[in-house]
Amino acid sequence: DIQGEINIPDAITAHVNWKVRLQKYIDGKSDEKLDPMVVCRDDQCTLGQWIHGPATKIFHADKAFHILRSDHAQFHYVAANVVRYMQEGDKAGAEALLKGEYARVSHHVVMMLNELNQQEGKS
Repeated sequence: DIQGEINIPDAITAHVNWKVRLQKYIDGKSDEKLDPMVVCRDDQCTLGQWIHGPATKIFHADKAFHILRSDHAQFHYVAANVVRYMQEGDKAGAEALLKGEYARVSHHVVMMLNELNQQEGKS
């Protein structure tokens, strides 16, 4: 049972919340010490641990899962670059990345999670 491993709606919420966290970071309103070397890792968050662990066994033949895994890795890579730009003093670059590539990849992660969630309802 997938829900025993991870709550997909919660995972979606956690990922949506990253945008708020990054926006606060860009606006200088964040208390978080974000480290690009940590943010870029796709196996540290709850979703990433699930993707690299139990989900591999459940969904190994599933195209949506492989797309999710790839998009999720890209999501963390782009999020790390937003942080890196800010640390280099390039606020405009960070903003542009958040509104562009980040928004696109984040949307893909949520779409694939929704797809897997619907499949889980069928099994």
